Amino acid sequence: MSMVTFRSSNEIHRPMSPASHSGPKDTCVVETDQSVKTYSGIMCDIKQFTVPILDLESFLAAKVKLRQEGLLDAQLKSNLEHVTRLLDSMPAAKRRDVSLLVEGERQLIRFTAGTPGLHYTVRQGAAGPELLQRVQAGPRLTRASITKTHFAGHRCRDDFESCMERAHQVVGTSEVGLVNVELKIACGELLLTYATSHPQATVEIRPQRRVNLGKALTLDKILEVKNSLEETGAMSRGLQACFQHLLANHSQYQGENNRIVLQSDGEMMELISGRRDYHSAQHYVFTGPDNQVQSHRVQDIDLWDDE
Repeated sequence: MSMVTFRSSNEIHRPMSPASHSGPKDTCVVETDQSVKTYSGIMCDIKQFTVPILDLESFLAAKVKLRQEGLLDAQLKSNLEHVTRLLDSMPAAKRRDVSLLVEGERQLIRFTAGTPGLHYTVRQGAAGPELLQRVQAGPRLTRASITKTHFAGHRCRDDFESCMERAHQVVGTSEVGLVNVELKIACGELLLTYATSHPQATVEIRPQRRVNLGKALTLDKILEVKNSLEETGAMSRGLQACFQHLLANHSQYQGENNRIVLQSDGEMMELISGRRDYHSAQHYVFTGPDNQVQSHRVQDIDLWDDE
C-alpha cells in the first residue's frame, strides 16, 4: 500500500521551490527544476503530496483530500484524470524519482516521488490536457543524458528512425555534448524537453509520421494503421477519407518499394514498403477543399535508366 504525505507550502525550497513572490502583488513565480512560470497570486499556494511512487492510489487519495478542502476545481479534476489514465501505459521506471505538477484553475498541486530526475507538468493545452516531461541535464547535454527510460512506453511516429535516435544524432558522440541549449521533442503524445543549466538556444525534433509496411501494402496493414490513428485520436476527417480510398483501391498500391504519401488537413504521413531509401513508385493521395480524394502516381525514372 502506498503512503501519501500531504502538506501545503508557499515558501521557497530548492531544488523544488514552490513559489517566490518576485512580481506584482497579484502574481508569483513558480521556480522548479522543470520551468519558471508566472501564476496569479491565488495559485501561489502549492499543495504538496509526497508519495513513494506515482500510482492510482496516490491520485485517488489526493482527489479525496482536495475535494474535502474545496480545492478540486473542474480543470484540476480533468488534469488529474488525464494523468491517471496515462498510468496504465507508464512503466514503473517513469513513476519513481519523479515530480508531477498539476495545474488547476485556482490551485497548483505537486506530487514528489523519491529524488526527481524527471519532471512532469499536466496542463490544459489547445486540444485538452497534455503531459509535459522535462529532464534537467546539468551544464552539458550528452548522449548519456538521453536514456531509454525517458521514452519507455512511447511509440515513435517514425518507424524507421526513432525520436531517441534523432536526439542522439543532435548531441553527437562526443563527451563534450552541447551547452547552453534546450532540446525539445514533440512526437505524438510525447512532449519531452532536455535542458542545460543556462539554455540560450532551442533545438526541436518533430518526427514526421512514417509507417513501415514491410514487403508490400496489404489490406490488413491499412486497417492496422487506420485503427491505430483512430485509437490515439490522430485521425482527422481528411485522413479518414484518404484511408477509405486506400481500402477501396488497395490493389493499386501493392507493389514493392512503394512510397504512399497521405496529405490532408495540414497533415502528412508516409506509408513505405520495401526499402526506405529507394522507391520504384510514389503515390500521393490527398484531399481537396471539398474533402474529395485525389491521387497521383510518380514512377521512378531512374528505373528505366538502369535497364
